[in-house]
Amino acid sequence: MSAHASDSFVIRDIRLEGLQRVEPGTVFAYLPIKQGDTFSDDKASEAIRALYATGFFNDVKITTEGNVVIVQVLERPAIGTIDFAGIHEFDKDNLTKALHAVGLSQGQYYDKALVDKAEQELKRQ
Repeated sequence: MSAHASDSFVIRDIRLEGLQRVEPGTVFAYLPIKQGDTFSDDKASEAIRALYATGFFNDVKITTEGNVVIVQVLERPAIGTIDFAGIHEFDKDNLTKALHAVGLSQGQYYDKALVDKAEQELKRQ
């Protein structure tokens, strides 16, 4: 988490960098700052906290260039596919449903704690 120390100024524009899957509109919806607001270090810290709280990002940095605020993000990896190997006694659809029940599914953001929870659920079943 980092914010660039700067004097307060009126935000002329906000530029997003590093987006791959998350839509810009989604980021702007969570950002507590907008064009025309007065920017300060406190506002930068608030914006960083708000974006981290979404769970979409591993890293968020805010810098400024003139009266432009630059929001740089590093998205968390997403789960591309879930596959089962060596499954003979269990129905893959039931296993997929069990994973989905604990919040683990294709397209979701990777969360190690969630994977551990899913592993425990599969062992339980």
